Amino acid sequence: MKRNEEEFTDIVERYKAVIYKVCSVYADDREEMADYYQEVLANLWRSYASFRGESSLSTWIYRVALYTCVSFVRRKSSRPRSVSLDVGAALYEEDDRSLQLKELYRLIGRLNRFDRALILLWLEERSYAEISEIMGITKSNVAVKLMRIKERLQRMSEE
Repeated sequence: MKRNEEEFTDIVERYKAVIYKVCSVYADDREEMADYYQEVLANLWRSYASFRGESSLSTWIYRVALYTCVSFVRRKSSRPRSVSLDVGAALYEEDDRSLQLKELYRLIGRLNRFDRALILLWLEERSYAEISEIMGITKSNVAVKLMRIKERLQRMSEE
């Protein structure tokens, strides 16, 4: 099957909310989120031709988005500032977000990178098996870590 730009564009359109959510957990502001989004799209495009379908498309997209954002966070302090293209403008409007959701994402932002990724996948209602595959840990480890993360978020919300 030939992989072309139109097919890739359709996939991005279908999964843009997933990509946006991953980026929003790691970004500090809209400009940074747009940078992350662009970087994720570039990495998806570069690896699209080699996607063999050994995992589901959504699992592959999550994995690329998570690894891209974590990598981007690690190197952003040493990277010169670039001009941001306005790709994120039509993603979501913040008017619709409730105060509780904003608070939850603020608390999630205080977690370490690995825990952020885990809780994000759980919030997306991914199965423990999918989370295990994406994160490279066992299903039982996913369960334990999620329980601890939820407890930590609860304590943080009470502070």
